[in-house]
Amino acid sequence: MNELVRESWRIYNQFENQPFLVKPSIPILFFGNSNKYFSSGLRVITLGLNPSKIEFPEANRFLRFEKAHNIYPKILAGDFYDEYLQSLNGYFQNPPNHPYVSWFSSFEHLLRGLNCSYYGQAPNTALHTDLCSPLATDPTWSNLDMDARDRLIDSGPTLWHRLVKRLSPDLIVASIARKHLDRIAFPWVDGWSVVHTVERSNPYHVELRRLSVSEGKCTSLVFGRAANTPFWTISNEDKERIGISLKEYVYPE
Repeated sequence: MNELVRESWRIYNQFENQPFLVKPSIPILFFGNSNKYFSSGLRVITLGLNPSKIEFPEANRFLRFEKAHNIYPKILAGDFYDEYLQSLNGYFQNPPNHPYVSWFSSFEHLLRGLNCSYYGQAPNTALHTDLCSPLATDPTWSNLDMDARDRLIDSGPTLWHRLVKRLSPDLIVASIARKHLDRIAFPWVDGWSVVHTVERSNPYHVELRRLSVSEGKCTSLVFGRAANTPFWTISNEDKERIGISLKEYVYPE
């Protein structure tokens, strides 16, 4: 994991003087408790684009990553990796201090249907990852100019692919603009198929496709349309039903 941490901070250092980088901040390799994730019987990761600037409030930039407070900017010199990982592992362990309960709950309800949770409240612990960049930006991703996005994408997806190989998930849950799925470069094992439908006047389809993240490891990628937040247009009850229905497709090999 140290090589991934090192690369995260190399990317941060690369953009440290750019006006769109939230400063001070840290690159977020993942959100959640990696120790509990690796001991889970079912390994699930969720997928976004890049961390929100809200993760680093102006009044206290390190409120949600307390263990990183005393190592920044010293970590830029290549030390304190354990403290950095501890700061990431503790993100969901102090709920009053993290701001995105509403955003992460969009996934949490689906995770519960899979007997997973970000918060350690289920037999399996999930992690959240970001495909395009580990860096929090201001403005947010959709409002960044194209040049800034292109430069971030030069390094972000490569890091994400290395991370996913290390995490070796059984399931990746994505609810992002569909065009971003094209950035996933792992070999596809099969095509998309609808595995769950929320019946309504405009049916909400959940699709699944398998990909090979490493030799001998087949991972299921699940996709549902996003809006303001992941799976935003369906109820929490429907999200949990989706999780329950996914069990037959993603039970670890």
